[in-house]
Amino acid sequence: MTARSKTTTTRTRTAPRKVAAVRTKTRTARRAAPPGLSHDVIRIAALALIDEDGLADFSTRKLGRVLGCEAMAIYWYYPSKEALLDAVVDQLMMRVAAVVSGRAPIDWIGALRDVAHAYRGLAHDHPKAFPLLATRRFASESTYAFLEELFELARRQGIEDRITARFYRVVSSYCSGFALNELATLHGPKDPGIAALRRRYTRVAAVSAWLEPRHLDETFEFGLELQLAALAGAPGAAPMEQRR
Repeated sequence: MTARSKTTTTRTRTAPRKVAAVRTKTRTARRAAPPGLSHDVIRIAALALIDEDGLADFSTRKLGRVLGCEAMAIYWYYPSKEALLDAVVDQLMMRVAAVVSGRAPIDWIGALRDVAHAYRGLAHDHPKAFPLLATRRFASESTYAFLEELFELARRQGIEDRITARFYRVVSSYCSGFALNELATLHGPKDPGIAALRRRYTRVAAVSAWLEPRHLDETFEFGLELQLAALAGAPGAAPMEQRR
C-alpha cells in the first residue's frame, strides 16, 4: 500500500467520526435551553400576545418573534401548544387563586362569592383570552392546588363533598356563561339592523333596555346571590356547627 492510499484510508476512517461529533454537538445545542427564556417569561408573553391578537391568530411562531427566538425554542419549556395554553390558564387563574389562598376556615359562601367576582373580572381584563378559561378543563398542578384549597375550605366547615361539588359546578358554570354572554354583548359585531327590529317589536325593545351593558353588574350580582342563597339553604350545605 502506498503512502497516498494510507492517507486516503485514514481520512475515510476519521471523516465519519467528525461528522458524528458535529451532529452530536448540534443536537446538544438544540436541546440546550435558550438564554433569557423561562416558563414564566414565555407564558406571560403568550398571554400578552393573546390579549393583543386573539386566540385565533395566536401561534408559537408569532410568540417566538416577540421573544426573539425560534418557535422550536419554546418547546424546550412547553412540549406542545396545548401545554402552553394550559400554562396561560394557570397565569390567568393566579388572581382567582389568591382570593382563596390563606383564607380563614370560615364562610364557604363568602369564598365562592369572592371567587366568582374575581373570575368574572378576568373576562373584563382579558376578554380575548377568557374563552380559554371557559372552554378548557383545568389540567395542571397549580389549578388543581387551587381547587384543593377551595374544596378543603368546605371540608373544614363540615360541608358534604356532594354539596361542595354542586356548589362548584353551578357557580362556575354560571360565571363562565355570564362572562361569555357579556363579552358577546360588549365586544360582538354591531348589527345596524337590530335598531330597526326593536322598533318593530316593542316588547323586546322595552325589555332590552334592561339588558344593556350598564345593567350587567347589577344582573350578575342578582343571579349570583340567587344561586348562593339557594345553595346555602340546601340540606347538608350549612357548616357543621350550624346543624347542631
